Amino acid sequence: MTGRRGPRPVGERLRRLLVILPWLMERREATLAEMAERFQLSEQELIRDLEQAAMCGLPPFLDEVIDLYVDDGRVVVGVPRFFTRPLQLTAPEGFALLAAGEVAMTLPGADPEGPLGRALAKLEALLGAAPVVVELDQPPGTADLAAAAEHGERIRISYRSASSDELTERTVTPRAVFTDRGEWYVLADDDRSGEERTFRIDRVEAWTPTGERVEPRAVEVPSGDSWFDERAEDLPRVTLRLRPGGRWVLGRFPTASLTADGDDLLVELVVASERWLEQLLLRLGPHAEVVEPSAWGDLAARAARRLLAGRYATS
Repeated sequence: MTGRRGPRPVGERLRRLLVILPWLMERREATLAEMAERFQLSEQELIRDLEQAAMCGLPPFLDEVIDLYVDDGRVVVGVPRFFTRPLQLTAPEGFALLAAGEVAMTLPGADPEGPLGRALAKLEALLGAAPVVVELDQPPGTADLAAAAEHGERIRISYRSASSDELTERTVTPRAVFTDRGEWYVLADDDRSGEERTFRIDRVEAWTPTGERVEPRAVEVPSGDSWFDERAEDLPRVTLRLRPGGRWVLGRFPTASLTADGDDLLVELVVASERWLEQLLLRLGPHAEVVEPSAWGDLAARAARRLLAGRYATS
């Protein structure tokens, strides 16, 4: 089996820590070898994840951090005070935590009778949780592209690029259809570039079967932020000040950095195109402002004026 190239996705590492930390805090210490075997990680991967956990805590990050260190092949952890205080969760926060925990419980090393499993059982009892099903509206073409992936059928598509707003014609061989942050994507072999590419299905404006078929093949569906980061290296970035009403952005788009500033958050995002950023700022309204670059400081105002001018011109 071929191993994953490059670092593991951030989302995967966080789910692992959700399993690892409760187990470790209940024991206070364990050997690296024991933990690596239990959670099916190499010792190097485990150390990197634990180093990440050691930087987590609550502002102002003085004594409210996870006290964790590795010494002579042993991992030792202290339970920070904020882990001993009852959580004040809203119902949506509780359901979100329950959903994340249930996903984490499918990972190697998770114990239904362990601290995480017991905590999830208590949370479910408090919420009166029934199975939660999230249904995502599928863009037109999703079912056809998924069927093409299953049968190895080549498809001719008209695709509108997010970065240039250009409509291109290309022939693709769909390999897998998946969702990420509420959007539907197709992973496909792209004749135009000669590479495997990911396309957002709601930007596929037309699709026509070619009648050609190739052998279906298994692919690794992108997960977490890693697939986005790979194509974002050369794209510009923007730093936004998000007020509480704009925090929904964190669940929709990958963030390059995140810093608390009082009740606000300073968030760095990769910008697919200036038009994309305009649309985002218009949706955010008073809940966000551009910190840098300064050239985009009035981008939302310019976009709003342009929209108003167009509206009055046609009214």
